[in-house]
Amino acid sequence: MAALLALALGLGAPAQAQSGWADEVIYFVMLDRFADGDPTNNTGVDTANPVAFHGGDLSGLTAALDEIDDLGATAIWVSPLVAQIPGSVASDAGPFFAHHGYWANDFSRLDARFGTEAELAALVTAAHARGIRVILDVVYNHVGYGADWTRDNPEWLRQGDDCGGDPVTACIFGLPDIRTELAAVRRALFAAHIGLAERTGLDGFRLDTVKHVSHDFWRAHAAEVRARLGPDFLLLGEVWDGDKYLARPYFEGGELDALLDFGFRDRMLKFLTGVSDAARLGRYLSNRHKVAPGRLLAPFLSNHDMPMLLAMLRGDRDRQLLAATALLTAPGLPVITWGEEVGRRGGLWPDNRQDMPWGDRPMPPGAGDPRDEPMRAAYKALIALRRDTPALRENSVAVLAASGGRLALERGPAARVFFNRGPDAWDLADLLGDGWSPAFATQPMQGSDLPAAAAAVFLRTPPA
Repeated sequence: MAALLALALGLGAPAQAQSGWADEVIYFVMLDRFADGDPTNNTGVDTANPVAFHGGDLSGLTAALDEIDDLGATAIWVSPLVAQIPGSVASDAGPFFAHHGYWANDFSRLDARFGTEAELAALVTAAHARGIRVILDVVYNHVGYGADWTRDNPEWLRQGDDCGGDPVTACIFGLPDIRTELAAVRRALFAAHIGLAERTGLDGFRLDTVKHVSHDFWRAHAAEVRARLGPDFLLLGEVWDGDKYLARPYFEGGELDALLDFGFRDRMLKFLTGVSDAARLGRYLSNRHKVAPGRLLAPFLSNHDMPMLLAMLRGDRDRQLLAATALLTAPGLPVITWGEEVGRRGGLWPDNRQDMPWGDRPMPPGAGDPRDEPMRAAYKALIALRRDTPALRENSVAVLAASGGRLALERGPAARVFFNRGPDAWDLADLLGDGWSPAFATQPMQGSDLPAAAAAVFLRTPPA
């Protein structure tokens, strides 16, 4: 009743803290680029055009769930599924179609090229049977260019001269901006997105372009979600360049449970390329998780809006695995982007949105694209180690040593993590002593020597 009253007054209510999600590992899938399970819905597919539809759909993702389950990921974040604008937009890469899902035409139905609502429900059921949660990407800020809303509900949008100069009223990239301050608009959006979650059993939302929508809206949204979907439903927000400082108003206001941690990728890239040193990285890693109780930052190395980290590292797989070790031993809610774990090396847009590499598996659209299976095995081992070692999920992070390209972290009393950017091997004997056993290393170690461009995790040996 309190939540409903708050909604009626437009006040919102604090969201339930989602500390239970700290044990999860998210795998992000841009659906069109992952797996094509139903060729009958391939309207306008053109795999030769890097910005056209390539055919990935819900049926294909469901068929590939064992791949994600075997990796060890426990949640899947799926790109938006609502009906997209039918045409294309001119771009330097060619006719640009809404394959990514962020140019909505109609929020009330799914895009036939992605699949049906029944297929989404089937995906959720199949994922839950494997212990995997499903998070859907939703967009409350804008619709696509020339969307039906621009004709059917023009009073619900800011366009052209109506666009403002501040983040909330701006029309980002010229996209029609939704007037989320209007009660009728909120009712329509909540009915579409929250209603879909109710009907299909989704476990969370990844919320796009959060800073371009008002705090008042997000408070009302959180209250509606809690009233209809319960306290365990995750609200994971995207604020570009988000970190613990930008997270503060969203966490303290009860608007979000988690925020994507852009700072993590930035700090790791600077460390691995020599722009910053271990001392600076250590200070960051030992403090980044200090946010409101029960709230989480979601670190990542790559996403769909920037070059893959492996491309930025010029294909240096050793340093990629060093970064993966940092990702999967850090507090928070780690996110792996499709194909990252098998060496997908997407550069600048549009190459950063390549198809999932499937190697010799007959899975379009990425069938035949090479995979780095040893890298995948390392990711799998890291995820398993994180799952089996509570210390690697907890918030205790202290710097044991930091100098140049060498960083040692203590993760509570039971785990220590070492990073050696190079150029020489690092003898860890003085930092370990007796009572520690190696649990993981990105490269083979000789005794206590950690090779250059490598990382390792040691666990305290239980007493005999």
